[in-house]
Amino acid sequence: MCSTGISTKQQVISLLSDINRKGMDNVIAYLERSDYFTTHCHHHHHYEGGLADHSLGVYWEMRASAPELPDESCRIVALLHDLCTTHLEEYDDIGHHRHGLRSVRLLEALGLTLSNEEHLAISKHMHHVPSAERGLLSTALWYWLHHCDRRNAKTA
Repeated sequence: MCSTGISTKQQVISLLSDINRKGMDNVIAYLERSDYFTTHCHHHHHYEGGLADHSLGVYWEMRASAPELPDESCRIVALLHDLCTTHLEEYDDIGHHRHGLRSVRLLEALGLTLSNEEHLAISKHMHHVPSAERGLLSTALWYWLHHCDRRNAKTA
């Protein structure tokens, strides 16, 4: 459920602050210093603050659609899957890779360790998972991120 009366920024920071993982403090500091809370998405949620609204919407959509998934992983992949669209000068030179892979590279540069499933979900959230990777990793996290991301994009 979405917390009524609490700003998107407060919700995102609260959800990420509850994660006890090395590097998360750096990620939160990056979000607060970058344009994460003020920028828009490229093709949807095209208004000031749209990126953060979209990311939070994807999180709530994932929780409603797949409550069996680990909440910590849902928080990470939903709230940070489009990190690549943010800007902060000292990090702007990190990879000009594909959309999702740049998000993973930024998270790694900030010191956040991702599980294999989280890495796959974020790096390939815009794409179908190649069959070779399907046999190696659980794709439930990717599946729900991919579908909830698309569903939420259509609501804007």
